[in-house]
Amino acid sequence: MNDLCVMKFGGTCLSTEEDRRRSVDLCIRELDSYHKAVVVVSAMGRKGDPYSTDTLLALVSSPISHERSCLMACGEVISAAVFADMLRQRGISATAITGWNAGIRTNEQHCEADLESVEMKYLHASLEENDCVVVAGFQGMSSRGTVSTLRRGGSDITATAIAASLDADELMLFKKIDSVYTADPERVPGALKIERISAEDLRQLAWHGAEVVHPRASEIAGDAGIRISVKSHRTGEPVTEIEPFIIKSGMYITGVASGSDAVQFRIRTDNYTSMHEFYTHAFGLVADAGVSMDMFTVFDAAAMFTVPLQDEERVSEVLGENGILYETISPCAKVSIVGAGMHGIKGVMARFSAALDKAGIDMLQTVDSHATISALVHLQLRDEAMRALHREFLEQ
Repeated sequence: MNDLCVMKFGGTCLSTEEDRRRSVDLCIRELDSYHKAVVVVSAMGRKGDPYSTDTLLALVSSPISHERSCLMACGEVISAAVFADMLRQRGISATAITGWNAGIRTNEQHCEADLESVEMKYLHASLEENDCVVVAGFQGMSSRGTVSTLRRGGSDITATAIAASLDADELMLFKKIDSVYTADPERVPGALKIERISAEDLRQLAWHGAEVVHPRASEIAGDAGIRISVKSHRTGEPVTEIEPFIIKSGMYITGVASGSDAVQFRIRTDNYTSMHEFYTHAFGLVADAGVSMDMFTVFDAAAMFTVPLQDEERVSEVLGENGILYETISPCAKVSIVGAGMHGIKGVMARFSAALDKAGIDMLQTVDSHATISALVHLQLRDEAMRALHREFLEQ
């Protein structure tokens, strides 16, 4: 028998009484193979459900940041208490603890905090006294001792960080899906099931819009060498294995992804003698406005970048108020191919461009890294672009 496993159940796996019973059944089944288990839970359900994070936030109009974090943390605490109680009713020695009790330590960002460390003392003590410890995900304690909450999808981070810190034998993510796919099957009918994927490729897919596992969780798993099983909530069987490293043969592209709706800004200047000074000033203004930028391209006296579509008005105002000339193309979307295996392969960009050109899709901007190639396209052509790239690289 193995020593310890970590399991994570997301909000959709806990929405209804039937879902919760099914999750408890799956937990007990896994305990047949392990001496101990840590279960990380999200808030029950989604917006509109009584204890979901969005429903709790709707109770107040404009809480200050640390109060907002406290409110957002409540849903997971409720889930943990309910789950532990259901386990005890089935004869399992279990206790529920908060994320801060579990040792999750973060920075001071409150509602979008970043994980900094994990302190295991209290969790170790809880495991000595119980067969199963149920941890409220998505939350922790800041360096100032206040309740903090991670970014959306933060329960994945909680589960992965705990698994790494405890050197768990296995991390299982239970989800209401039948596989991780090479693309969103609702947008790309030819999407293929992925049985095995590297943590790095999954991280890149997540950063570029695939909503399966939080990218920070994939990063932690890769760094710690953790093998993750994504399991079906319906059957309890593995649907995709996430491994620290996979040696591939043949296909070097893992998937196609698309990010959130965006707007492209094109800025220029006639007043600065130093282009470095201009870029520093312009980019600093956008950053000071609290807006995240993406897809930077700099050339001569001009530059291009993208921001989330909901921030278009804010960025327009800050640039205009400071005399920076700009034009926008909106709405747009970034489409990407992902695969660490493409590094060093000749002709990938040529095939990428040709596939979009054949589909009659203009590339408004491109960026690339060792594991991705991305293009900005008009939003109404996003799905067509994803399908064209998927046919070119994954349906051959």
